[in-house]
Amino acid sequence: MSQEKPPNDTPSAWPLPDSFLIELGRVSALWASLESLLNLCISKLAGFDVLKDPTPYILLVHSAFPQRLHMFGTLCEQLQPHAPNLTDYKIVIAEIEAVQKKRNRFVHNGIAHDPDTGKYLLSEGSARGKLRLSLSPVTPQDINAVSKDIQKAMQSLHHLVLATGPR
Repeated sequence: MSQEKPPNDTPSAWPLPDSFLIELGRVSALWASLESLLNLCISKLAGFDVLKDPTPYILLVHSAFPQRLHMFGTLCEQLQPHAPNLTDYKIVIAEIEAVQKKRNRFVHNGIAHDPDTGKYLLSEGSARGKLRLSLSPVTPQDINAVSKDIQKAMQSLHHLVLATGPR
């Protein structure tokens, strides 16, 4: 039997204050909802009865998000001549792509406290062809702004595909 102490799971031992963790959780939860809505919209546009037929779930559940967005765009492009509600699909796709970049910025990078300044810093890095590293101050409000953008993109997607009547 190991004599190691169990990890300290008190909030004071967590890597970030609750204000940051709550906003990161909100971004993650909203993003999962956006992904589910995109799957539903693809399924509907492809003609599936999403309540009775598991086929779209089987086809989409393990597809990468960019692939699903491409599927969605192609379906909209093909159906748009007969479905005028899809006219603005390119605008909605651009909105979703923009919010994906914002979401990825916080979900795929680290945030740490700088004891010298008392601020929290977002550490970003890329190694695609050239090494790029940066540190920038970040607040819970910055992350919350991304949540609001995800919610707006969800509303745009919903209105484009599922809503009826004027905006």
